[in-house]
Formats: sequence, C-alpha cells, structure tokens
Amino acid sequence: MPKIFNTSWIAVIVATVAFFMFGWLWYGMLFEEAWLAAEGITQEIAETRMADTGMGQWLFFALLITFGQAVGLLMVLHLAGAKRIATCLTYAFWLVVTIVGPVLAYQCVYSGYSLSGFLLDFGHMLIGYLIMAAIYAAFRGRTAN
Repeated sequence: MPKIFNTSWIAVIVATVAFFMFGWLWYGMLFEEAWLAAEGITQEIAETRMADTGMGQWLFFALLITFGQAVGLLMVLHLAGAKRIATCLTYAFWLVVTIVGPVLAYQCVYSGYSLSGFLLDFGHMLIGYLIMAAIYAAFRGRTAN
C-alpha cells in the first residue's frame, strides 16, 4: 500500500472526509444560524452564492482545501514522530492554537470579521484537527513502540 509520511493514503482520505463531514455538521446543522449571522447574510444569500459558484466547483475546492490541511497536519505529526493518540492530539491542539487561530484572527483585525465568526471557525478547526489527529494515531499507532 502506498504511503505518505509513513502513513497509509487511506488514513489521509479518511481524515479528509471526516474533517469535511464534520464541517458540514458544524456549519450546516449545529451552528447554521450563528454562522449566517456572523457572515451577515441570509439563507437565501448563501444559497445564491452557492448557485453562482456551482456545486461542482465548490465541492472540488472545499475538498482540496480540506485535503491540504489533512496532509499538512500529517506532515507535522510525522516530523514530530507522533504516533500515539495523546501525542497526536497534543500536536494538533498546539498547531491550531499557535498557527491556525492567529491566521483566522487576521480576518477580525484586518477585514472586520466578527468575533462570533472567529469563534465558530476556531471551534471548527480545533475539533476538526483533533478528529484528524485521532484518525492518524489509529493508523500510525499500529507501529508505535
């Protein structure tokens, strides 16, 4: 089986799909109204934007972005030698807190994005990265000492 960073490609695919589906649950089911309010749009505007972009194009780029994050997290875990669940979760947590969070905060400082929007996005990223880290630990931990 082909590998990337000493991990099965299946793990990367599973992590990508899990993070993507978690995003759908987070923004589409749990916090849809809060997200729309944070964006300052209505459901109709969101649907119009989706229609203007096209579902195929949106899905392609959404999965590509998610895949990039999944590979990036795996690269960090690999370089850190993280294989066990606690170690993988710890690295994912600190990656989000020290890199992803501050990058998201730029939107608030320079683009006027709301604090509630930042908190929604930060929560999504934190939990999503922890989900991916747990998946990677399940695949990588098989060879842990």
